[in-house]
Formats: sequence, C-alpha cells, structure tokens
Amino acid sequence: MKKHNTFSIILLTVVAALSLSACGTKPQTNNNAPQGADKPQTQQPQVAPEPVAESQVKKGTGVYNGAADPHTVEIETNGEAQSFQLGEGLDTVIAGLKEGDPVAFEYTEKAVEGDATAKQLTLTKIQKTEAATDSNQNGSSGQQVGGERTKTQTFELTLEGKKEKQTATLAKGEGYSLYVFDPMCLFPDQNRVALAVDDNYYAEITKLPSNFNLDELQKDGEKDLASIGKVQKLDKAAVPQALTSSRLFLQTNGSKITQQYIVVENTTGAFSVKVNIPHGEPAEGFESFIYTSLESLQANK
Repeated sequence: MKKHNTFSIILLTVVAALSLSACGTKPQTNNNAPQGADKPQTQQPQVAPEPVAESQVKKGTGVYNGAADPHTVEIETNGEAQSFQLGEGLDTVIAGLKEGDPVAFEYTEKAVEGDATAKQLTLTKIQKTEAATDSNQNGSSGQQVGGERTKTQTFELTLEGKKEKQTATLAKGEGYSLYVFDPMCLFPDQNRVALAVDDNYYAEITKLPSNFNLDELQKDGEKDLASIGKVQKLDKAAVPQALTSSRLFLQTNGSKITQQYIVVENTTGAFSVKVNIPHGEPAEGFESFIYTSLESLQANK
C-alpha cells in the first residue's frame, strides 16, 4: 500500500511538470510569417486621404493689358487688373494679341500654399473678341449719324417676365454689324455671338447672297436640325416678337438642347443664323438677348 501511494505521487508529479512545460513552451512559428507576427498588434486608426479638389474652369471677359514676363499676362476685368499664368500652348495665342484688345478667356484657380487668401490663376483658353467699348457721351440710343451706326444703343426687352431697358454695344463681324449686350461677346473668327460665361449658348451668323433661295435654305436648315429631333416650322404668330425681320424660323427640341435655324432679312441684306440653346438656367435670358441682337443685324456697305 505504501509503494502504491509512492508511485501515485511520482506519477502526479510528472504529469504536473509536463503540463507546466507545455503551457510555457512557445508555439512553433511559421518561418514565412512576418517578423513580430507572434506578438499582439496594436491596430492603428486608418486616416482617409483628403480628397484632391478638381480645379474648376471659370470664364471671364476683359481687356488684355500685355505680358508681364514670358509666363504671365495681365487682364483687366471689371476695372481691376489681374495676373494670369499661361497654360500650355497659349504663348502662341498671346503673341497675336495687342494691348487693349478685348478678350474672352477661361482659367483655373489654385490655392497658394501658406496663404489662404491668395489664388494662382492659370489661363486655359483666351481669344480676342470684337466689341466696341466706347459709349456716346450724349447717351444716344443708337440713331445713325451721317450713315454710321452709333457705338451703343438702348433696347427694351423682357427679362424674367419684366420689361427692362438694356444698352448694347456695336460689334462688327465678317460683312455685318450688330448690337451685342454685356453678357455676350462676338467672336468674329467663328461668326458667333455667345454668352461669355458659357459659350455653348450661341448664334452662328452667315451673310447670305442677294439671290438666296428661301426654299433651298429651308431644306438646308431642316437637314441640319434633324439630328436633334423633329423639326418644326414656326408660323409668324409663334416667332419671338423681337424678330420681326424673320423670313424663316425652324426649331427642334431634344432632351437637353434646342436648336433653331433662322433667316432674317432687312433693307441692308439677309442672314441665316443657327442658334444653339442648352436646357439650363441661362436659356431664358439668352433668348431675349440674342433675338434682340439678331434683329439689329445689318450688312456692311
């Protein structure tokens, strides 16, 4: 009995020792595991990178004041001179401008590091516009003097349902002149009058020969507009009131855009005009301005 107890005590002692040895032994680690993988890891909070703001392209009009250096030009807008860095490829465009030229341009703004109030302005597009800036000192409403058209003329038009008087400036294109309101510019190289802030709103003008054929022009207009949608010919009652000189008015409406093909004629000559009007907030004001401008079209003698 004594031997049996002694044996039991020895057996229990061996089992306990093995148990302690097993608890204290490190587990075999995988040689391919990354260093320190056997240690508890403290999870670091992940910080999402700040989104990089895309540079928004802005538009403006002004007067070109010249180059400050090979990479910087100055443009006067709203009576204030601003410096712009030249974007890629614009050095050749700037070479064709003269000081005092009226221009329309597009640019981006970028914050200057270390100065929250400073902005770096970079031109992405610039072109000369044709717009007289002189106004008659006597405030003439535009009556012709000695056969010449006055520099400015005042018109009454409807904006946001209200009649207003607005002054427009005489601008000259290829073989014609017309009065253009401040929100718009004439781009003579394209024969387009367009909104300065969004040149997708435009009227493209073509001077017609004296022997034009109205039926042929209607066919051309219908073919041009057909890609947008069904083409309608507006009768006189449906034509905008500002266009009393309209001989033909075709229109098509797409899901995002309205296009028109118009023939206007007066004692000086005739013109075909393609009008492009995206469906957006500026549409109503643009239509009122552009129809009034088109009514003032005159062929140069």
